[in-house]
Formats: sequence, C-alpha cells, structure tokens
Amino acid sequence: MNRFLGVFAAGVTVNTAILSAQTEQPNVLMVIVDDWGYHDLSLTGSKLYETHNIDRLADESTTFSQAYVAYPRSVPSRYSIMTGRHCARMQTGAKNDDRKVDTDSYCIAEPFKAGGYETFFIGKWHLSDGKTLPQHKGFDINIGGGKAGGTGTHFAPFNKPSDTNPDKLIYGMDDANPGEYLTDYMSRKTVDYIRQKHDKPFFAVCSFYAVHTPIEGKKELIGKYRKKVKSLNLSEDILKKEEAGVTKTQQDHPVYAAMIESVDNAVGDMIAALKETGQYDNTVFILISDHGGLSNRGMKPRELATTNSPLKAGKGHLYEGGIRVPLLIHTPGQHDKQIKDQMVMSYDLLPTLADICNLKVSKEAELDGISIKPLLDGKKQEQLDSRDLFWHKASERPNSTGDYVSTAIRSGNYKLIDFYLQNRVELYDLSKDPGEKNNIAAQNPEKVTELMAKIETWRKNTGVKMGEKGNAEHKKKKKAGKIGNKIAEK
Repeated sequence: MNRFLGVFAAGVTVNTAILSAQTEQPNVLMVIVDDWGYHDLSLTGSKLYETHNIDRLADESTTFSQAYVAYPRSVPSRYSIMTGRHCARMQTGAKNDDRKVDTDSYCIAEPFKAGGYETFFIGKWHLSDGKTLPQHKGFDINIGGGKAGGTGTHFAPFNKPSDTNPDKLIYGMDDANPGEYLTDYMSRKTVDYIRQKHDKPFFAVCSFYAVHTPIEGKKELIGKYRKKVKSLNLSEDILKKEEAGVTKTQQDHPVYAAMIESVDNAVGDMIAALKETGQYDNTVFILISDHGGLSNRGMKPRELATTNSPLKAGKGHLYEGGIRVPLLIHTPGQHDKQIKDQMVMSYDLLPTLADICNLKVSKEAELDGISIKPLLDGKKQEQLDSRDLFWHKASERPNSTGDYVSTAIRSGNYKLIDFYLQNRVELYDLSKDPGEKNNIAAQNPEKVTELMAKIETWRKNTGVKMGEKGNAEHKKKKKAGKIGNKIAEK
C-alpha cells in the first residue's frame, strides 16, 4: 500500500513535538506536472488512469474546475507560473513566444527567500537564458533545473550518449541509481528534503519531467495497464480531423497510464513524508500542470499520449484542451473539499502564495496575477467573475501538434478565438458548449465585434508579437486568395 494511502486509512496522529516547533508561516510545496491533461485523472472521470493519492488530496483541498495556464506549451506557460506575468508581454531579444527568465525577471521564489524561507527546486526549469538558473532567482538548492525541456530517457542515466547539445542535457542528477525511474528519483530527493530538519519554513518546487515524451513507464505498471486497457473493451482509436491535423479520441495508452500512476505515487510519498514529520497541517500544497495533454498531431507522424475529451484539442492549441488544467491547492489545516468554478490563471499563484504566507512582493514586480486567497478562504471574489482572460500565440506548429497562430479571450461564458493569419474567428458559449463544437460567431456578430475590440486593445497594451515571421505557408495562401475575410463556420 502506498504510504500516503496508509496514513489516511489508519488515521495516523502527527508528532505534536514537531508541530509545536513549527513557525507561524507555512511551508509551501508546489508540484508541476508536464503535459498533464485536465482529464488525465480518475478524479476528473478517466476510466483508465489511476490517481488515487491525488484524489485523496483533493478531498482536503480546493479544486478548480476552470483553472487555466497562460499558454499551451511549456516555456511560455512556465514563464507565467514562475513570474506572475503574462507570457505574451513583449520581451527584449525574444523570439516569438520564447519567454525566458532573464536577470530582470522577478520570480516566485524571491519573496520567499527575502522573507526568510529556505528554498528548493528540482526538475524541469526550461527558462534559462544562460544566466538565470533557479539558484539565480531565489532558490537555495537546484537539482537538475537548467535549459533542458525534456529528458533523453526516463531511466537513469537520463542523458543519452548521443545527446551532445548542452542545451538539452540534464545536469545535477548524476547521483541517481542505475536504471532509477526519473519520477521516482525526483520524488526521493524531494522527500529527503522534506524530512530534513528545517530551522525555517520552506518553499519547494518539484517540477516533473513526466508525463512529457519520451513515453516511458515502469514495466510492472505497463503490464497492469495493458490488462486494464483490454478489460475496457475499447475499439481501435480512429483519429479525428481537427484544425491542422488530427486528434486522439480515447485514453488507451498503457505506458502513458503507467507514467501517470508513477506521478501519483510520488505525490503520495511527498504527502506521507509531510504527515509523518508533522508538517502537513502547516503546508500549502499546490498541484498543477503546465498545459493540456499531448492529443493532437499535424502532418508529422508522432506518438500521441492521451485525449482531453470532452474538451477540444490539447497541447499547442488555444482550445480548452490545451489551456485548461488540473489545479489543486491544499491550505494549512484544511480537511474538507472545496470545488470552485471561478476562472483562475496560473500567474495568480505567485501573488496568492505570497499573500497566504504574509510575504511582501517587490514594488518593482510587474504582476498580471491577483491573489485568490479570499476565494480559498471561502469568500466571494467578484474581481474574478468580471475579469477577462487573454491568450496569444505568435508561433504555430501545424506539422507537429497541428495548431495555428491565434489570440483568444474568455469573457464570462463566451470565448472567442481569432486565427488572425487566416482571417478566421470562432465564438463559443462555454456554459452550453464546453467542448467548443458549435461555432456561433456568424449568429452573434455584435458579440464578435465586442470581443474583437477587447482583443485589439489588449494586444496593443500588452505589446504582443503578431507572429508574421515563420508563417510563410499562410502568407502564400493569403497572397493566392485562398484565405478570405470571413467568419468560419464549423
């Protein structure tokens, strides 16, 4: 039995001596999962994936049914998580959508470091401009965080012998046991850190390389899920045409399922360590994904991991499957389940955590996020209901993940996506159509005009890049008159 499940089942009491030594400020443990879709949990209805530990954590947390990230790919999304800023804001010297943490960036660990916290980071950083690793942005300890956006393999040693590009190599994880699974290694190191004697409260980030490709899992779990897939009596997955390519329509990948269970077991081990050391009731625990699951591909053949259905599309897309993510926040002493349907953004985490921990954010920090602590405290937050949310993509990968450049706005129940190089607009009422199946733009020209005006104002104020470069395919089609000025109907 997983230790976390055992703690819950047995009702283990915590060490009161340790509790009495706790500081007034809580610890913070943030877990970021890579490429983890909104419906990649048993908690959200998956019949294949098993996330029993996360489900139990949700019973003592606030879960968000409409939590969003600022971008459907890793680097820009993680930039917003770490800085509290929208990744669409202009950055000097940046390529389209290439948001790096530079020397001027204010990052999430800095208010904790300034407030007397110990700080710890392990795993995927992917935000370095060469001078801005985690240890340069407020983290005392950095294990494996560098330029690398993925691992050559999930089994140690994690760098393949053929990997020679220093930007793709993982450094600082050479102490892994031979053949050790990367998720297990990261969990073990995080648990070791939790169990250390802490004279101060800690802020720790475990940023998994899972469940990103390569899709590799532990043999015993793969075997378990192969049997489970058979027991579900699924038919062949016929990929469905979507945007520039096709999308997966069912969850049937046993190796990907094994990767998810390994993440779930890691979360269980971390919480077990918090409980056994008496720190659970004085810890804020955050669990979030950086964007939707890998469900779509373009003309380029590639292995797909999952489906985000009934949400549309996935990684790379501004449809709901690409930007709506799992988000759980457990606050100190919380033992009840809260479900919130207010729209929240990943860049709200920095101000929220600083607020919970009574930390000062630098006056020079330019944050787009707001603290949602009142919402976590059970209070109404009208500011969230009236806030418009925006997304912008200046880069596209029609051959890889089958997506086009676009800007989107969520205003109340309405969501508009402007495929601006194609002169194509789509409008959805998410209260009636969360799967974005029925484009109602043609029937609602006034709403389209209203939301497009908001987009234009936001793009101007934010200073976004419009992504003209690198989109020769669309320029050619537009010049040939194959793309017209019309509202597309689907």
